[in-house]
Amino acid sequence: MKGKGLVNFLAYLAIILIAVALILGVILSRVGISATVVSAMTLVAQCIAYAITAVFAFAFAKGKNIGFMIALIIAVILIIVMLFL
Repeated sequence: MKGKGLVNFLAYLAIILIAVALILGVILSRVGISATVVSAMTLVAQCIAYAITAVFAFAFAKGKNIGFMIALIIAVILIIVMLFL
């Protein structure tokens, strides 16, 4: 149950970071300021959200055949590569 609580907290944190980043992005764009902090917050929130999704996808894929697991591994690698490009 502790692991599920951690995942729930991370999901909560990701939503809060996304909301704050979106609000700051709108406010700062109206003022004419381009903020790298907003971009950083958005990236952190996305990484958390992707990690949570990958955990639940792994739980789904491990109950299926090996093809599901291979597709999941390839997808996670592609997400990681695309985030850093």
